[in-house]
Amino acid sequence: MPAIRTFVALPSPLEVRNTLRDIQRSLVETGAHVKWDSSDKFHITLKFLGNVDSEMIPQLSQSLITVASKIPCFPLIYESVGAFPDLVRPRVIWAGARSNEVLTSLHRDVDLACKDLKFPPETRAFHPHITLGRVKGSENLTRLTAKVKSITFDPVETTCSEVLLMKSDLRPTGSVYTTLKSFPLKA
Repeated sequence: MPAIRTFVALPSPLEVRNTLRDIQRSLVETGAHVKWDSSDKFHITLKFLGNVDSEMIPQLSQSLITVASKIPCFPLIYESVGAFPDLVRPRVIWAGARSNEVLTSLHRDVDLACKDLKFPPETRAFHPHITLGRVKGSENLTRLTAKVKSITFDPVETTCSEVLLMKSDLRPTGSVYTTLKSFPLKA
């Protein structure tokens, strides 16, 4: 059976995408060599699974239904912009969401459910974020990092009500994301 490049994510509502797109535009103006993500790809990754055998999708979906049904809808507050690993050596430019107890539980439960299905557990600390772009070179990097440091914006609060199982198709023009399944959180 064919493998599907898969990840588990939280969607970003239109208000969040619009705010982050405006921030991204101001960063683009620095002229830094960055591959910027389009706003329709904005999401918070809970777990990257990699290539998953298509026959395993129903079992994975059932595990995610179980996890989602136990987690209540919760607020998500987007409030910061930064870089991984840091602003001295930026590789990824991101917009961060404030962590909270429910989000932390959801991340842990998704990781445990995936571990039960033989996916390797996450080893890095969870930092809820949306990737805005990936740095591809050093051109105008100082201008970019200065701009990232200077950005302030009113926090954007939304309600997270679902978890998504996503497919990522790698193409020469970049990856294309498709929602395979949506799992509502407990109302």
